[in-house]
Amino acid sequence: MSSSEAKCFKRVTHCIFDNDGTIMDTENIYTNAIQNVLTPYGKKYTFELKKQQMGLSAAVASANMVRILNLPITPQEYLAKFRAELHALITDVKLLPGVKDLLLHLFEHRVPMAMATATYRDTFNIKALPHCQLLPVFRHIVCGDDPELKACKPSPDIFLLAAARFKPAPLPECCLVFEDSAQGKDAGVAAGMQVVLIPDARLPIADTKGATLVLRSMADFQPELFGLPAFDNVEKFTFG
Repeated sequence: MSSSEAKCFKRVTHCIFDNDGTIMDTENIYTNAIQNVLTPYGKKYTFELKKQQMGLSAAVASANMVRILNLPITPQEYLAKFRAELHALITDVKLLPGVKDLLLHLFEHRVPMAMATATYRDTFNIKALPHCQLLPVFRHIVCGDDPELKACKPSPDIFLLAAARFKPAPLPECCLVFEDSAQGKDAGVAAGMQVVLIPDARLPIADTKGATLVLRSMADFQPELFGLPAFDNVEKFTFG
C-alpha cells in the first residue's frame, strides 16, 4: 500500500471486533450445523444463502431460513434444532491467523478493545472456553441477546452500544471495526466507523464496497495505517 493510499485512513483510538469468522474460525462449523438441520428436509445450504445470513441474529436468521426454504417447521423449532447442532460442534474452536498477535499487541499498547457479536451469550461462552485466557484483552463483550440491544446487524446498534460502554465513550469516528460479513460491514459504516473487512474469499467484490480496507487475513493488518502502534519486527507474545 502506498503512502498516498494510507493517508485516506483516519486515526482511531478504539477497536471493536466481530467474532465469528473474524476472531474465531467458526464459519465452516456454522455451515455444517445448518446443513445438519436442513438435510432431513432435502435442502441445501448454499453460499449464496449463507452470505445473506452472516452477521444476523439467530432469531432473524432462523425466520429467514424457514421462509426462504419453505421449511415445515416454525422459526423457533428451527432455532432449537440449530442450537443443538451448533453446541455439539463448537467445543474446540480455533482462532483465525493473525488474531492472537494483533489482540495481544493492541492490549500491550493499552488500546481499548471490545467485541460485538450477534451470537447469543450462552453459545458464545461455549466457543470462548478454549480462549478464556485471551478474553481479558476486551474491555467488554456485547452479544446478540444483550437486553440493551434493540436491533442486530446490519443495524449499527451493536457497534454503537459497544462504543458507548467504553469509559469514557469515544466518538464513533474514533472506532475501528473488524468484520468478515457484508452485513457487519454495513453496520459498522452505518455507525459512522471505519471498517476493516476480512471476507470469505467467495464473497463478491461488489459486496465489499463501503469497507475502509479489505484484507485476506488479520495477519495482513498494519495498525500504523490507522494511527495505532506498529508491530515491532521482533515482537513475540505469551499470555497465560
